[in-house]
Amino acid sequence: MNKNMETPGPRAPAEHRTPAALSRRALLGAVALGWSAAHAAPPARETRDSRAPARVIRALAEAWPPYLYRDPDGTMRGMDAELLEAIARQAGYELRWVQAPPQWRKRRYRELLNDQFDVIFSATPSPLNAKTVMYTRSYRNEVMMVAAPVPHDAKLDTLRSFDDLIAGRVRLLHVESKGLGAEFEAHRHKLDEAGLLIPYPTTRQGIDMLRLGRAPLILGDALDLDTQARLSSMRLIRQPYGYSSQPVSLMLGRRRLGEQDLARIDQAIFTLEQRGTLAAIRRRHGLP
Repeated sequence: MNKNMETPGPRAPAEHRTPAALSRRALLGAVALGWSAAHAAPPARETRDSRAPARVIRALAEAWPPYLYRDPDGTMRGMDAELLEAIARQAGYELRWVQAPPQWRKRRYRELLNDQFDVIFSATPSPLNAKTVMYTRSYRNEVMMVAAPVPHDAKLDTLRSFDDLIAGRVRLLHVESKGLGAEFEAHRHKLDEAGLLIPYPTTRQGIDMLRLGRAPLILGDALDLDTQARLSSMRLIRQPYGYSSQPVSLMLGRRRLGEQDLARIDQAIFTLEQRGTLAAIRRRHGLP
């Protein structure tokens, strides 16, 4: 023991701890406790106002059936609308639809970078864009096909590949985009050099061009082509080449969203895939 430390004083004799003294002390203690309780801060209560508002994710309201379209009452419908709504809800985001002029469809990427909205649907990840955008894990597949109208020239039934199109000098309408399937992309340059490719900006315009005889065949998104053909009272038949099914992602802008948002959205997609929720939505809209 350190000799320099003070030793405690002697304990009060027992006669000084009389019942009366103890009663006075108890009374004083009760008064002190009552004062403390009266002046203590009330317990914290969780209210809706005290909680942080849900994070918002903004999506462009496009006319792109069967993936995106607006009901007469203004509600956004379609497969991509339902998929994003489920993902946002699971991730804890509030989904807001941004109204924009139709020409924004052609410049979606630029408007995403300008912070007009936060997400682009059906994106194929590209490392060239990694500094400006982020890509989620796949949320569905994009199915491409080559189709002919019914009825059509019987010689089309003899074609079995894009090489046959080149040899027979058969023209092909194709959506004005990249990443249209490995088989087509491997032949794109040769088809273009032969003057056989005719691009179209929207599927509705492509179907109109097919009806007018600009080309006997059309390449594009399978569900989109079937939907627009049905709306135009046309029936299509898929050809035995040019079919592809490849995963696509949601493209996220970096102006408002960060890596933590990407992680939350990816986790939501993973969870909903494990539950079968996203698969059920895709099947309901005809996507295998």
